[in-house]
Amino acid sequence: MLHIVLLILKIIGMILGTLLAVLLVGLCVALFVPVRYRIEARRSEAEGAPPIEAEGSVTWLLHFVNIRFQYPADVYLRARLFLFTVFRLPPKQKRKESGRGGNGRKNKKGRGGDRKERREGSSPVEEEHGAGNAEETRSGKNTEGTQGGGNTEETQGRENTEGTQGGENPEKTNDGNIKEERMPSEKTISVSEEEKKRSLAEKIKAVLERIRKFFQNIWYTLTGICDKMKTIWENIEYYMDVIRSDTFQKAFSLCREELYSIFSYIRPRKFQADLIIGMDDPAATGKILSYYGILYPFIGGHVNIVPDFDRKRIEGSVLIKGKVRLFTFIKAALRIYFSKDIRKLLSLFKKEDI
Repeated sequence: MLHIVLLILKIIGMILGTLLAVLLVGLCVALFVPVRYRIEARRSEAEGAPPIEAEGSVTWLLHFVNIRFQYPADVYLRARLFLFTVFRLPPKQKRKESGRGGNGRKNKKGRGGDRKERREGSSPVEEEHGAGNAEETRSGKNTEGTQGGGNTEETQGRENTEGTQGGENPEKTNDGNIKEERMPSEKTISVSEEEKKRSLAEKIKAVLERIRKFFQNIWYTLTGICDKMKTIWENIEYYMDVIRSDTFQKAFSLCREELYSIFSYIRPRKFQADLIIGMDDPAATGKILSYYGILYPFIGGHVNIVPDFDRKRIEGSVLIKGKVRLFTFIKAALRIYFSKDIRKLLSLFKKEDI
């Protein structure tokens, strides 16, 4: 019984060991196998040629992952995983179905045409009957309209007579009324003058209060601006001291080293350009050649320029190849994250107590 349990544990351990080994191998492959890229561009001024043609590819793990693009001739973008296409733009066009749909449409059109022919082929007797019915309906509508018009005139006459009768009554009643005017007394005049004086005094007080508040607000704003300027100046002095400190210099040197290592690894391993350059003025072409001569010690092995003093044109081809490794980015990120100087610098920028 015990040896069976040990055998089961042995099998479980072997399975877990193989899974762990597969995970470690996959992690090492993802970290250390580089992603390779290749870009090629061409330009020609021939008739019917596009201004620029470009194509490129991105591969990983012996073309296990393959991404390819092309522009502008037969523009497409394709991504493959091993031998299976995962993404494609534009997608492949499916084959067109047989002409069943076209025949159906034709049949429908034929039916509609038969109906139209039947309508057009109606007898002239039916047309005369239809015209007679239309004239009868029109005559009936006209007679109804004339009868309705007479009724409206009678109603309008009644309304006018009623309005005139109602308008005479208020004139009779208003003629007999006479209004009497009363002169204001001396007490009412004195009370109104006192109220005017009080309202004038209250208005003067309100105006003075507004003026006081206006100048008070100006004073508050000026003091607030001065306080803000003082705090800004203090912050500038504090951060300048932080920048001059040794922690900032150490952290800056570490970040600079890591960025330089990333750029030196990402930069193209191969860069080749063969160009034919010609300008309108031969003097401008000569200036370009002079600049090329100055930069020749740096780019002479990778860039080749041929001048054309006869006509204006820019033609040639450019080839760029390189690779990118994930481990380079992770190494730089880990070094920056676990650096004591960078942590101290962040706490200084946040003004935290160290």
